[in-house]
Amino acid sequence: MYQWHFDVVTDNWEVFLDGAAVTAQLTVFAFSIAVVLGLLIALARLSRFGALRAPATFYVEIFRSTPALVQLVWIYYALPIITGIRLDNFAAIGLGLGLHEAAYFSEIFRGGILSIDRGQVDSAKSVGMVYYQVMWRIILPQAVRRMIPPFMNETANLIKLTTLGSILAVYELLHAADVLITSTYRPLEVYTATAVVFALIIYPLIYVSRLLERYWGGRVQS
Repeated sequence: MYQWHFDVVTDNWEVFLDGAAVTAQLTVFAFSIAVVLGLLIALARLSRFGALRAPATFYVEIFRSTPALVQLVWIYYALPIITGIRLDNFAAIGLGLGLHEAAYFSEIFRGGILSIDRGQVDSAKSVGMVYYQVMWRIILPQAVRRMIPPFMNETANLIKLTTLGSILAVYELLHAADVLITSTYRPLEVYTATAVVFALIIYPLIYVSRLLERYWGGRVQS
């Protein structure tokens, strides 16, 4: 019978705290890139100009069709050869995850925008609104409500993808756990604690998403 010793976890709680802090920083960095770039890509794909739609569509298909791990390794090892610019481990992982998630966030944005009745767009234009006014004042405020559930789910997925930072020795939560295991030889306890910490980080996002969905759903019905 295996003897569990969770004192390994309680005695090294600061390891998990430090790892969670780096995971949070990495998530915020990648999330910022993904949201801004994702919105621009979505708008480009919705444009009537083929010169904007084609490269945006190509970007989405490439990043959705290739593994995130391959993209991260390519950015860290191949990009410096092409550009001469070498990113540190944290920046490479953050940029890679941001570019990867931008493809998925763009589809969330695009789907939310397309879900709005076209008649509202025509009505806004009939009173003299230009494209950006229609988008920021009419379309996006409504679309955001519908995008909340998939948006939160993709954010949770981004948090889980930060574990890929361990391949480049970024001291995020999983890598911190691996380092602790090498000194304690207690993988079951450490990985179990790691899973619990991830759950504590991600579940609040899912819970808030459900609350917002119920709140806005109730307002629509009323």
